[in-house]
Amino acid sequence: MLHENYQINIKSETTLTRILYLASDAGPAGQLKKHLECSAYLVDLACNGEAGLALLAGGGYAAVLVACQLPELNALEVVRSLAQLKGAPPAIMILGPGQEKLAAAALQLGAADFLIKDADLGYLELLPLVIERVLQRQRLLQGEVNPPPDSGGCDERYRPLVDLLPDGISVHCEGRFEFINPAGAQILGARSCAELLGQPVLEFVHPDFHQVFSERLGLLEGCRMQLPWMEEKFLRRDGGEVQVEVTALPFVLNGKSAFQTIFRDITARKAAESRLERMANYDLLTALPSRSLFRDRLGQLMLHARRDAAQFALLIIDLDRFKEVNSRLGDYLGDLLLKEVALRITSCLKESDTVARMGGGEFVVILAKIAARNDAASVAERITEVIGQPFDLQDRQCSLIASIGISLFPEDGETEDLQLVKADTARYRCKKFGRSAFQFYSAEGTGASAAGAGAHSGAPVNARLTHSAQCTAASQFLDPDQEAQAG
Repeated sequence: MLHENYQINIKSETTLTRILYLASDAGPAGQLKKHLECSAYLVDLACNGEAGLALLAGGGYAAVLVACQLPELNALEVVRSLAQLKGAPPAIMILGPGQEKLAAAALQLGAADFLIKDADLGYLELLPLVIERVLQRQRLLQGEVNPPPDSGGCDERYRPLVDLLPDGISVHCEGRFEFINPAGAQILGARSCAELLGQPVLEFVHPDFHQVFSERLGLLEGCRMQLPWMEEKFLRRDGGEVQVEVTALPFVLNGKSAFQTIFRDITARKAAESRLERMANYDLLTALPSRSLFRDRLGQLMLHARRDAAQFALLIIDLDRFKEVNSRLGDYLGDLLLKEVALRITSCLKESDTVARMGGGEFVVILAKIAARNDAASVAERITEVIGQPFDLQDRQCSLIASIGISLFPEDGETEDLQLVKADTARYRCKKFGRSAFQFYSAEGTGASAAGAGAHSGAPVNARLTHSAQCTAASQFLDPDQEAQAG
């Protein structure tokens, strides 16, 4: 019934509303155009971002639909351009399944809303509703819906719409709520809208944002403009925090200067962004930094070390015969073993150091502050000792040994790849001449190793690499799909 009511409103109140759709795939774009034109919209198509912006320059469009894949000027660049263009129509992203991260980025850049396509084309039924919701929100922002003095803050013609909007809408005068819609009351944890009327607005703004909230409203005094969307924190009635995206514009209520705020709960979106960021930067099994975060930290440390003429050490740790052990234990106990290894390595480090898991049984450590190579040797010796102690895994016991290759900055190279290549070369020599040991890279053909079963102190090492050999070693280490070969 609600859907039918919306369809009636769309046909009667938005006849021939012009919509621009930016999409490179003509087939799906044609389906969407046909469906919207049955709902009394007039739809123009543009095959790329630049063509779309050129059509927009002519004006007359109420909204812009932007597909995720566009040639020349991509979707996010189009949204960014629209946000910077005064008077531009609102943008709605049309995305595919699994593109929620792109949706979050588009909303941050100024997109008004988004819709996820589905294989059954159900999104086409929802699209007119989304468009109408965005257009009504746009009218509110542009001040087209102004309440008469006796309406209590909302024109009765639009109250059903305002009450149905998922965004919070409030009007406050002299620092107190004069009107709020049901969505706003729900976001702020109130049982009813009336519960908030007359309450100080700042009581519902997190203290960290009191100053910026007041300063932003101050910008509206004496002018007629809309503030850009900004992420803030509000407080619920029970004191809980809620992350919101908020905008505001000046308002006149009963002849007095007032403000209208529109806000939406983005707590779930921020949590999803945090999860995605963690998945990108941390190993899901051990919670250690991933390969990408490790490279970022290594690059930052290298910049600081060059500036301060400081030293640091890079350790590549390989659990010998881990594949064999993992096969014998099974994946579940193998995972428990890796978690315990990560904890033991971390216990040997300082807070300023970094340990990352590179995949399989391979870890890498950055010792950020060392005075001499003996500092790196001491840490490497402690790591081999703690890894060499028995592991108790749910009534099963196993033992591991580790081979560690060490490179030093700046003497072993002043680039990230050189450091990695030389530490990996030292690790390989360590595995070849004596397991459960560590070895420094040496360009003179000798290597230093440390205590541990099978360690070969001073074993000859032919460590002079040709350029092609260095490139091969680097590609083996840096490729996430390849693991170091344990003997």
